[in-house]
Amino acid sequence: MPGAPEFRPTYAVIETGAFARNIETITRSLPARSRLIAVLKANAYGHGATVLAWVCESKRVAMIATALLEEAITLRRVGITTPLLVLGPLDARGIATAMDEDITVGVTGPEELAAACEVAKDRDVDIHLKFDSGMGRLGLIESELQQAAEMIRATPRLKLEAVYTHFASADDNDTFTRRQIENFDRMREAGIDAPLHHLANSAATLRGIVREGDYVRCGIALFGPGASAPTDPVMTWRSAIARLKTLPANHAIGYGTTYHTKRESRIATIPVGYADGYSRRLSNNGDVIVRGLRAPIVGRVSMDFVTIDVTDIDGAAVGDEVTLLGDGITADEIAARIDTIPYEVFCNVSARVPRIFR
Repeated sequence: MPGAPEFRPTYAVIETGAFARNIETITRSLPARSRLIAVLKANAYGHGATVLAWVCESKRVAMIATALLEEAITLRRVGITTPLLVLGPLDARGIATAMDEDITVGVTGPEELAAACEVAKDRDVDIHLKFDSGMGRLGLIESELQQAAEMIRATPRLKLEAVYTHFASADDNDTFTRRQIENFDRMREAGIDAPLHHLANSAATLRGIVREGDYVRCGIALFGPGASAPTDPVMTWRSAIARLKTLPANHAIGYGTTYHTKRESRIATIPVGYADGYSRRLSNNGDVIVRGLRAPIVGRVSMDFVTIDVTDIDGAAVGDEVTLLGDGITADEIAARIDTIPYEVFCNVSARVPRIFR
């Protein structure tokens, strides 16, 4: 399999078939004339954008979105021809470079719109314009709309393909989400509109908060973060037992001696650590899978190693496969244990963990 580790038995398997099924699951759920913008920012949430972008090369994916222009250019360099959208922000130099690479720009404020208009004096510039409907981060606010409308009217070569916004709490706050939709509509009616709209993120899309004809932007939903998600997990993270020893009761384990064995115990060492993105907050606070059974993390997670207790796993041996993520351990579970979100769990899997695409 491409990307297989040469020496250390720590790697992540990326199931491209599961990713393709997730695209199908999401697109089948969309209203008439609505289409998917696949968000592959941050190296496809740690899964490998340059490979998964090829799975998006189909009639089911309208665009691929990235956060950075560098990410989008990388996709162009490997031959991706699907329309690309950079969510920005960019300056005039970045906007011109995006046009050179046939990449659409997401414009997130009046300063960036002014830069786009400047570039559009000499060439066509394709943009999606963002409204801040309530998140308070990027996007035009209502007091900036009149000036923005005047700038757009004064720049014939500026092509406004879409207006969009981003929901803050679409997973659990319907009242605020409805308010954002109302704000978005009011802002459009104030004088700036486009043929295409996209509001729904993953949470809104999975909950059916999508209007007919609107596009949706899905990122995390494409990767199946949890056991209850309607999409399939794409990443499985594995390692193997590198050292196995029997220690007496009350023996210290790891930096800071934060764990002592409660009985004679078989302790296994796994060659993975926080340098690989396996959170130090899982110290004495996580499980892995060995021979189909859960084994607890004991002691602190160090930079390159994790220790686990396999006393109750019959036959556990050096070389046995260890699953860190997958086989029943979901990104949602890990996120809950360390007080974060699945996005961070995936993105933290570092570049020194080889990705094997299957």
